[in-house]
Amino acid sequence: MVGINIKKLSFGKISINDILGIELDKNKLKLAQLRITPVRTELINLIQKDISGFSDADISQVLLAILDTLSLKKPQIIDIVNSSWVITKNIEIPSVDPKEIKEIVNLQAGRHTPYARDEIVVDYVNLGVYRRNYTRILLVIVNRSVIKRHFDILSRAGVMPEHIVFSTEAVALNCEYLLRLNTENSEAGLIHMNEESADFIIIFKNKPIFLRHIPIGARQLIFEKEKYYLRFLEEIKRSQEAYLTEDIGKMPKYFILTGVVERLEGLEQQLGIAIEKMNYLKNMPLSVQIVKDMPSYNVSFFNTVASLVSIEKLNIDLTPEEIKLKRVLQLRARELMKSGILVLSVLVLLFFILLNKIYFKTLYLKNIDKKYQVLMQEAKSIEDDFSKLNLVRNYLAKRGYSLQVLFELYDILPQEVELSYIRFEQEGKFSIRGSAAAMSTVFSLVDSLEKSEYFKEAKTRYTTKRKTSSGDFTDFEIFCKLEKFF
Repeated sequence: MVGINIKKLSFGKISINDILGIELDKNKLKLAQLRITPVRTELINLIQKDISGFSDADISQVLLAILDTLSLKKPQIIDIVNSSWVITKNIEIPSVDPKEIKEIVNLQAGRHTPYARDEIVVDYVNLGVYRRNYTRILLVIVNRSVIKRHFDILSRAGVMPEHIVFSTEAVALNCEYLLRLNTENSEAGLIHMNEESADFIIIFKNKPIFLRHIPIGARQLIFEKEKYYLRFLEEIKRSQEAYLTEDIGKMPKYFILTGVVERLEGLEQQLGIAIEKMNYLKNMPLSVQIVKDMPSYNVSFFNTVASLVSIEKLNIDLTPEEIKLKRVLQLRARELMKSGILVLSVLVLLFFILLNKIYFKTLYLKNIDKKYQVLMQEAKSIEDDFSKLNLVRNYLAKRGYSLQVLFELYDILPQEVELSYIRFEQEGKFSIRGSAAAMSTVFSLVDSLEKSEYFKEAKTRYTTKRKTSSGDFTDFEIFCKLEKFF
């Protein structure tokens, strides 16, 4: 089945996505467009352009012109690196831990190429445990300048690849879907013919366990058969011998011949192995235009198509680490910007909610003030009347109280005391002055005032003795408070 998660591929309001695979061969530019909709996954376009002798800038212009004709909106771009740019090595790693394997590969990759470690991009296909505590891998090495060139060409055309994949891994992964080739229980061989080259691939459990690139293709075998036919057969035999020499696995019982094979007559009989021709597009849903143009194709799109339909299952990523780091930083920057915008939006929303509440509360308060303004005026009038009534009531309640105080004072005043001064003061203060024949009479008067229900806190302010012709007298002043005051 096609290895694409359709739920993740949404475009606009309709669940739809276009995946565009771009393969840069030495003389050909190949594009394949796969469209995924909720009801169908279909190969829409297969495009090839001859770029032999073109500069990188010219290739970018050709690619840009093709993209303009396709009118794509935010397609998923896949850069496909084929075997002509790659060095592969079958090696054994003394570990079964994926993290340790990756570290060993990064440290030892430079030993298997003539390039320095910083000049190459490395990844690998894990082929499984070979012996106890040993893992066999297919090491994939590509010159960093090749990846940089691809990035430059694509960026000048206005697109950036989301993935840089190894085509042979995609081919091996899709043999069961595209060629109905079962590799779960035994090794199977694949000879992929292109116009200028061929790939000898051994596949086991949907993984490429051996790869050898042959620089002879369908064009040489068709137009220069006498010169290249025997050389091609010899290259196939060398590939078989190299596979057996490396002791990777058993020789497959049969091979599939695919790619540009329509005009290769009798080749399968000359190879000396059980082989079957097969069209790699036979089991792929194709658009009407592709079916119509298929006889005119003189190159193989197997690498391109296989990479598209298996993009989510591929493990090899040939993107340089600095580009991965740049993408991570850009992603974090976008997420930080989104978070900032979200926080700002929430604050603005809260501000408007608060402002809205203040506005409506103010409006409600104004309505209440307006509604009860008449009632408030009436209430004020009633309050004024009530104050007047209280004033009159207090006046009536205390009217005659001063006479009662004087009557009480008269009753408790001794006969030998003569008053010269009586005063009512603010807040119920009351004071008297006079003279008595004896000091004890003054103190007796103070006690009587204290016991009266009209007076409280009675005390003498002063007592002074004086002598007259009539006898000795004591002048005094007594201060007290009234129980009720005016």
